[in-house]
Amino acid sequence: MQTKRYRSLPNSALTAGQDKRRTVFLEPSWRLHFTWNHMMGSPPSGYEFAVAPSTSEMLFKAASRWTMAYRLLNAVDGVIPAVLVKSWLDRRRKVPSGAALTYAHGHLIFRPEPWVVEVEYASLLLGPHPKHLRRFQGALERMLASPYCKKILCWSEAGRRTVLSGLNSERFQHKVEVFPHAVPPKRLAKEYEAGKVKLLFVGSGKIMGHFVEKGGREVLETFALLRQRYDNLELVIRSDMPPEDKARASSMEGVRIMDSVIPWEVLEQEFQSADIFILPSHSTPPFTILDAMSYELPLVSTKAWANGELVEDGKTGLLVEPSKKVPYYYGNTCHPNYGTAQFNEAIRVPDLEVVDGLAKRVSLLLENPELRRRLGRAGRYEVEAGKFSLAIQNQKLKRIFDDATAGDGGSAAGR
Repeated sequence: MQTKRYRSLPNSALTAGQDKRRTVFLEPSWRLHFTWNHMMGSPPSGYEFAVAPSTSEMLFKAASRWTMAYRLLNAVDGVIPAVLVKSWLDRRRKVPSGAALTYAHGHLIFRPEPWVVEVEYASLLLGPHPKHLRRFQGALERMLASPYCKKILCWSEAGRRTVLSGLNSERFQHKVEVFPHAVPPKRLAKEYEAGKVKLLFVGSGKIMGHFVEKGGREVLETFALLRQRYDNLELVIRSDMPPEDKARASSMEGVRIMDSVIPWEVLEQEFQSADIFILPSHSTPPFTILDAMSYELPLVSTKAWANGELVEDGKTGLLVEPSKKVPYYYGNTCHPNYGTAQFNEAIRVPDLEVVDGLAKRVSLLLENPELRRRLGRAGRYEVEAGKFSLAIQNQKLKRIFDDATAGDGGSAAGR
């Protein structure tokens, strides 16, 4: 197993002769999460990150270029909790030498070693289908209550509620924290041009179904309404698209479609030249929202799930009430209902009330360039120096790692 280690340059407290960094092993469920690239580039003071991809992770990384890989994984997970099974199989995995802590993304650790877990919401620790909670909730609660589990990091307050209220959390509620992600600041001078105004929607160019899940159909309907009033309005769609949606979008004047995988440099040009970012997502907040903020774009979204935790209504963007027709939660729980047949059927047809609300917010931004600039600059500040900055994230990580390794008499690898 080839191990790669990532560390920051020594500072005054960590000179060449006093370098006592502790190693944190980053272990993904299937492949390294793209947000970890930002963390690996600048570990907290006193720590280094180590990655050692297993054969299954390398195979999945290669297969993930194809939509069929995700379809197959979802099909398997519809029968058994694939994430839980893989976590169990990984219990014999060898941790990199000297690791003091394992940092898991979206899965449990069955090895007798200290670990923290980062997750969007609690039921994902069993897989994308919330039905697995019925059979395996007890096992999930026992693992989170284990003395080896040191911290449970949720991306949002909404995710934190799924742990505290969606599970019997009395034995591990003290471990739960909100840990929003961050993206690097962009060194650019935003230019505002007169004339055309470009809306940007970014879903996914890899995973089928994300166009609808991220609110793409609502975006098309919103653009159709606005185009009747604003002939200077353009829409760029960077996402996979079902054939019927692509056919409709292709027939609309002012729409440009990018439905294939493109290099980041190309997508970056779209962010830089856009004026408004629109993403009325029905599911968990996509990290493209933070990317849009880093490029000084005002955001238009809905209050579904935790979108309102990333987009502050009236400060960094404008929000619309979510559809009353969509069952966002599983049964009578606080767990998301994503991926179920009921949820997928509900988002198939755009809610015209939501479309009307989106059109009004975008129209307000179209007619008020100064408001666009103010919201965009406020969002950029949050990424560069505020709650979504790498500096704030690193401060939290250092405290979390310090707490998790306090009193640790030996490395995880040595147990």
